[in-house]
Amino acid sequence: MGVLLDSHCVRRWSTEEVGQRHALAYWVDTVCDRLLELDIDTPLRERFRACLVQTDLGPATASLLEAECQRVHRTRAKIAHSRYSIFFLLQLRAGRMRLQQLGREATLHQGECVLIDGTEPYEIECPEPTSALALRLPEDWLKRWVPYPERLSARRFASGGWNSALGAALGSLDVDSCDQLALPRGVVAEQIAALLALAAGADSPANRQPSLYEDFLSTLRDRLHETNLTPLAVAADHQVSIRSLHYAFARAGSTFVEQLMRLRLERARVILSDVRLSDLSVGEVAARCGFMDPSHFARRFRRRFGQAPLQYRNSNVRSHQ
Repeated sequence: MGVLLDSHCVRRWSTEEVGQRHALAYWVDTVCDRLLELDIDTPLRERFRACLVQTDLGPATASLLEAECQRVHRTRAKIAHSRYSIFFLLQLRAGRMRLQQLGREATLHQGECVLIDGTEPYEIECPEPTSALALRLPEDWLKRWVPYPERLSARRFASGGWNSALGAALGSLDVDSCDQLALPRGVVAEQIAALLALAAGADSPANRQPSLYEDFLSTLRDRLHETNLTPLAVAADHQVSIRSLHYAFARAGSTFVEQLMRLRLERARVILSDVRLSDLSVGEVAARCGFMDPSHFARRFRRRFGQAPLQYRNSNVRSHQ
């Protein structure tokens, strides 16, 4: 599917390669395989057209997407099938686009940028033909410049100051001519990440030092295997009142119980994804993640990731064979 050139590679896919009857299915398969696992629909099923041009920029991947009007969903079920944590820095080059993620909304106009968290559900609506550049950024790599990129998700970078510099850099990036850049591709990606950090601003929550809330989360990660872990115990670890603990979680828009459950389920997903740990029973996985009742664990896991634990493990093992 598509045209693959040499290793420094410009890769191309277009619905022109298939009959109109299969265009949408082809586009969904291409995007899921080459960009990110998504659900895509369009009212123009009988005349849908789209193309993707892609190349690598060191650890990042630059993709130019052009498509008719469409609606894109990143669902929990799709997230469950993703192997890596990634973010997208997206610049709209033509058309209109509206993004919703984590209760936030950003409406993009030509030349504006937005950061999208690939580890959380989102929805993008494009009511007319659009052209957009999307930089796929591995989370661990991005955090060298932006310590907490998840706090910037759905933030719009428009005009003024470093926002303009970021937009100009992305607007100058031509996927077809990256071999002609004056700097190595990986250095170009680093420059863009640095501009993103500058556009986020020194006062951005994404660039502040870890707060008490972040310290609490770190403790939850370290002790989530303890089935009887309580807010009182965590507060005592940090020598603060239990009221201070609950206030810190409330300011972050969450609760102790919500975050503990989220971290336990994420740890379980990591264990079930590791083929080296495939001999562990579901009950043992549950115990390692702080669940006393395997059936309760299974219900929570299915609700979070759209699959039962054993089903998730089996599908992951097959993908590595």
